[in-house]
Amino acid sequence: MSGAYPSESDIFEHGIIATGSEIQIPLNVLATTRLPIYSGYDFAIVDSDGSSLNERAIQLAQVNRPHAVADFYEESDVRYCLLATLYHLNQLIRLYTDGCRLFDSTYPSSNSTEGNFNNPRVFYEIDALLGSAKRVYESIRKVLWKHYAPGPQGRWKSIRKAVESPDIPEPFRSELRLSWDTYGETLADYRNCVAHYDPLTDGATTCWMERYEDRWGMTVKLPSNPSAKSRSGYNFDSGPEALRYCHSIAAHLVDLSEQLTRQSTVSQHLNAHSNSS
Repeated sequence: MSGAYPSESDIFEHGIIATGSEIQIPLNVLATTRLPIYSGYDFAIVDSDGSSLNERAIQLAQVNRPHAVADFYEESDVRYCLLATLYHLNQLIRLYTDGCRLFDSTYPSSNSTEGNFNNPRVFYEIDALLGSAKRVYESIRKVLWKHYAPGPQGRWKSIRKAVESPDIPEPFRSELRLSWDTYGETLADYRNCVAHYDPLTDGATTCWMERYEDRWGMTVKLPSNPSAKSRSGYNFDSGPEALRYCHSIAAHLVDLSEQLTRQSTVSQHLNAHSNSS
């Protein structure tokens, strides 16, 4: 039942849509139709400051003059992986809002405060987003190797190796290490579960519904301990809400990628390269 979104509307956590000052919900806004919407997306996904993550990702590492495309493969790959992450986040938000619309139309004035339904597509998009987000880190690694490698041999095989390299300039090296410790390790564990072990489910694809004021909102829990690497060991009770987690990862990676392109050597390459195509 997905469809167009009303103009001047905001999408909150749990997929709740509000138009204008229709309702005041003590939840964070994740997306809006108040900002320009780029082709392929249904809305603008926003950061906590209200800026469009879509626009920031599209503008990342742009080279606005004649150039050889091959000279900027690594930098453009960062943008590609970010936009893939935001695409899957867009699809995930759509599925959340579809669930909310379904319950709002089916149980508009119900005395019920809880419900659930199955939708495996939600979990497909979560899986895809986690993979794309992890690739952002690996594409950042390749840009760093391109500009700061100590020599042609010994290429860092993973972002874990890159964050320990003394060849990356400060303070970005510390920012990258903090990013990996705070976001990357858990993200990698989630992605590895999907790729090598068990899906991030309890064996079902249940989406849980509950009321927020007079609106239905959707919740999908991720396990708090993806390092367990096994469905039998997952703890869903204290795990993060999936949409909130995925949005926080996407917003952080856009910011981290912007920091990368502001590093002097990377910035000079993007802004002063003179090769013609």
